[in-house]
Amino acid sequence: MSVLDPRKTYRNLKKKGFSDSENKSADHKYLELFHKNKLVPHTKISHGNEDIRNPLIRMMSFQCYLSKSEFIDLANCPLTKEKYLEILESKGLLE
Repeated sequence: MSVLDPRKTYRNLKKKGFSDSENKSADHKYLELFHKNKLVPHTKISHGNEDIRNPLIRMMSFQCYLSKSEFIDLANCPLTKEKYLEILESKGLLE
């Protein structure tokens, strides 16, 4: 069973080019990734300190157009921003 630390995941997604969205809620942080001024993926992370578990990891990976294992690598840093953009490009999501 995979588990991600929400604070570490948030920091690492920000390092990969995600930015805080203008959309906000009391219980979630919304993150967006723009490429050439086009919104590509977006996801959200709870403000709470509870670990991100499998169901949410799957949902976030889907939102980011990655497999679960790729998203875990993105959140833990082995997957670089450049490699992530290559994956998105190979899926026809970047222009």
